[in-house]
Amino acid sequence: MSWQPAFLATSVAIGEPLDDALAALGDEASHVAAIERVLRTGSREARARAIAHYLAPIVVELEVMEATWRG
Repeated sequence: MSWQPAFLATSVAIGEPLDDALAALGDEASHVAAIERVLRTGSREARARAIAHYLAPIVVELEVMEATWRG
């Protein structure tokens, strides 16, 4: 998974305005067309599913990392 859609999903999930998050991506915004379309025009459920789709792998990776911290 590329980092750009995950960045956009995370930004929106924490309350950053969509246009601000896209601006922060600069030239990399071209990699987020699919999730941007859903976040702009999708239903509330579709937006939630799109965000979850990109955040779930991050959560899994963090849980794996946390397990190694505990020893």
